[in-house]
Amino acid sequence: MTEHLIEYVARDRTGITAVVTTTGVLDVDTVIDHIRAGHTGYYVAADSWKRTPVRSMSFIGGSYLFANWDGTKRNMLHDLAFRMPTRAVEVVPQPRRSWRLARALRELFSRAA
Repeated sequence: MTEHLIEYVARDRTGITAVVTTTGVLDVDTVIDHIRAGHTGYYVAADSWKRTPVRSMSFIGGSYLFANWDGTKRNMLHDLAFRMPTRAVEVVPQPRRSWRLARALRELFSRAA
């Protein structure tokens, strides 16, 4: 059985959508099919000496990938998700334009009177 190291995962609001291995990128359905068939295994290197197997778990809505290397119930594959770099955006305060509104209201009501 061949084994592949998962380095990163891609996800969206629905969950993990693809995995990035040392050999390429695969969609999650293909990885689940490989694991269930038993001819390909996937693992995560939590530490340099510890290999954690990635499992396929079934749920009401379908199947998903699961890996846990610290013993909690949390799916730690989400920790491997690629995070977009953040950048600081300078917010420049705009001058208040309430005087325009006040002037427009003043003209509107002065004509009515």
